[in-house]
Amino acid sequence: MAVRQDTFIRVTNVSVIMPVGSIDDYLPLQLEALAGQSYPEPWELVLSINTKELEAQTQAAELAEAYCIQTVTIVDSSDLRSASHARNMGAQKASGEILLFLDGDDIADKDWMAAIVKAVAPSRAVGGHLGEDLLAVSGQEDWRPPATPGALPTFLGSPYVVSANMGLYKKDFLATGGFKEDLLRCEDIAFSWDLLRNGCELTYCEEAVIHYRHRKGMKSMMKQHYLYGQGFSQLLSRYGLPGDSGGQQGLKMLKPNGQKTDRISVAYFARRGSIAVGRVVGLLKEKRAKN
Repeated sequence: MAVRQDTFIRVTNVSVIMPVGSIDDYLPLQLEALAGQSYPEPWELVLSINTKELEAQTQAAELAEAYCIQTVTIVDSSDLRSASHARNMGAQKASGEILLFLDGDDIADKDWMAAIVKAVAPSRAVGGHLGEDLLAVSGQEDWRPPATPGALPTFLGSPYVVSANMGLYKKDFLATGGFKEDLLRCEDIAFSWDLLRNGCELTYCEEAVIHYRHRKGMKSMMKQHYLYGQGFSQLLSRYGLPGDSGGQQGLKMLKPNGQKTDRISVAYFARRGSIAVGRVVGLLKEKRAKN
């Protein structure tokens, strides 16, 4: 395995960027999945290490070597604890013309890379399918609507590509400015809408499958969606919808997303309530910051 740092540039067409927030039991499963990809051409794995854990970079490199991933770039992004920062740093250091993004706690289908690379084209960002069956938590099936309901997800009617399964050209990533590091959550929505503003097309590739891991337990789910709610308010207040010239103001920032689902449960309403509370808190914080 060739492990490189920032000083050595190897020309490769595809770079797979993975933020690493910790060295846990999930990471080897994703590395094993990447090592088994059907994509036949050379590619580079960029591990953006977003933790100050001692020996994290060495451990990540050793894991990648154990699964026989041939070209690995280790990037130290621990100066700012943020998945957006980790992805941005990884993209900047990547040598590939095409950038693919995924997370370390999910599992890539064996044909994921081949499918998403085929779908990527200049001025086009591709979002793949987030499969929710393989890693499903028993009893939580009706807690949330589908992550990718046979198409790209939308927020307030505008589509976006989820950072856990994304592909695009590096030149389009850099022209857009990458993920916004000032947002608590929803950075992939903001990035997608910046791409739209820059004339990039957003497309969905059902064949590019990432098996998606949801958090376990009601408390964890509610906390996660409460933070999503705050992120929604930050996003709308600071940047607005794709057709806006600036951020939105007032109660229209609290308009519900209107996601459809065939499965309703108490947990479903708890999730919706957590988002709503988060959006109100986020709106109040944004108003306070501007006054």
